[in-house]
Amino acid sequence: EPLFRSNGSKPGPLGIKPEQLNRGVWDYMFFLDAPKPKTEIPDAALNKLRQEFQYWYPLDLRVSGKDLVPNHLTYFLYNHVAVWSKNSEMWPRGVRANGHLMLNSEKMSKSTGNFLTLKQSVEIYGADATRFNLADAGDTVEDANFVEANARS
Repeated sequence: EPLFRSNGSKPGPLGIKPEQLNRGVWDYMFFLDAPKPKTEIPDAALNKLRQEFQYWYPLDLRVSGKDLVPNHLTYFLYNHVAVWSKNSEMWPRGVRANGHLMLNSEKMSKSTGNFLTLKQSVEIYGADATRFNLADAGDTVEDANFVEANARS
């Protein structure tokens, strides 16, 4: 269960309410040199939030689709530099953009029916054929093409 819900509809397991998340609480979570904030949040809960954040940060790798480079991934980097302008150790260590996965040389789309899940592929072609076909499909920023005829052969 999440430590707190992003929509604030009800407290998470730590009992934290959105109105308790003041600037000091966020600073305490994100910055090691920040003092304990003035808040009604119990120390144990504050320390849990900080511990969870420190476990995941700095992140080693962010992987996203190539269409996100001009906006999301660029601002992802800008935001990290802005928040941790004095501590580059907290900046992401790597960002990788990948192409999209095509099926039989056509864009995968649930609405057109040209769609195959990993589970379906394993059920139809087996794990080894699926692995081999995915490896052969490509792994660069170019679109990878899963060809069912190759998986069958």
